[in-house]
Amino acid sequence: MFPRVTGRPALPYNRLAAFWRPLFDLTDSEVAPLRLRMIRPVAAWLADPASAAWPWFSRIGLPGLRRQVVRHAGLDRYDCHDPRDLPEELRTPGWTTLAETVDRFAELDHRARTLVVVQLTQLSYHPLALKLAGAVRPDGDPERDRYVYEVARVHAGCPGHAARALALFEDLATSSGGGPVALAACFQGIGHAIRDANDLARARRFEERGHDLAKPPDDWHSCLVGSRFHRAVALLRLKEGDTGAARRALAVAARLHDDLAVSPPTDADEMIVRENRRYLLELELAAETRGVPGPRTRSLCRELLRLDPYCVHARLLAGDGFAAAGDHAEAALWYSRAGELGTGAGATGWFRAAQCHDLLGDRAGAVNAMGRCLELDATAVEARDYLTG
Repeated sequence: MFPRVTGRPALPYNRLAAFWRPLFDLTDSEVAPLRLRMIRPVAAWLADPASAAWPWFSRIGLPGLRRQVVRHAGLDRYDCHDPRDLPEELRTPGWTTLAETVDRFAELDHRARTLVVVQLTQLSYHPLALKLAGAVRPDGDPERDRYVYEVARVHAGCPGHAARALALFEDLATSSGGGPVALAACFQGIGHAIRDANDLARARRFEERGHDLAKPPDDWHSCLVGSRFHRAVALLRLKEGDTGAARRALAVAARLHDDLAVSPPTDADEMIVRENRRYLLELELAAETRGVPGPRTRSLCRELLRLDPYCVHARLLAGDGFAAAGDHAEAALWYSRAGELGTGAGATGWFRAAQCHDLLGDRAGAVNAMGRCLELDATAVEARDYLTG
């Protein structure tokens, strides 16, 4: 599906790898998307025995993403199903620490296990993370439940694991003592009941439990979880078709977000503030495009691009927003810029760019974009049909 490319420059001279560098060997890059910038702090916590930090990042990796990037960058030596299989000469100190910690997983406490599970998932090693974790259940212990929560998120990110994830989120929502993990499980449950199971009744049960648990936030992290919960409620209202109620829930989430943004305790928390704002922007865009897209739609798109300029999905969303607003030239630009970042999402970008070029009467631009789409995804039937039609 994803063609292997040959003849590309090695690191650090590889153009595509510069944007995805943390996936290759945990090296940070100022032109990586926000999701990948979050890899560095987790690696630092894992390497520091004195650290007591727990990860609160919402975005985790996508299954198979690392392999897509490695293939499109033409760096096959980095292609491995297990971080312990990466050749020694390609490893950074952080990668060596991760590999050694995976070997000692059974000896780790729940916080360290949580870090390993999160780091593996950030790097798209979902099957290994789940194999190491095994079957887990919450038991009311705060640290164990926090670990179970992250394992549930890995299940939620894996095709075919939605039922297991939702069952764990339900257990956490009812057995975690009413703390932030229980409310976090509620907002995860709402989102995945909608996206993975299309089960609105189940999503509403998570919402009801969340409202029972929600209290005025008394610290930075409870404020974060509260904002995320109301953001999930807004998603549910959108799914129900009630845009007005969705906007009201978004307003609550935004107020809590503003409190977060005043004084994030650490650099990692500052990343979380940006991440939270990005999620809010996505929902605001979704609400805006339910009506008549206009200047506000374009403004939201530009803010999203400023917030996460090197993210392929942010560029796709911006393209969608500009297209909804009738600005197909600007949409084609951002779809193409998404395509330049490779991966299956990049293939989608090139395809949508071609559609925009076609609407604009630019046959050459459409042909080029369809060809670029096929370079990233050889199974793109519609692109083939366009080029041969």
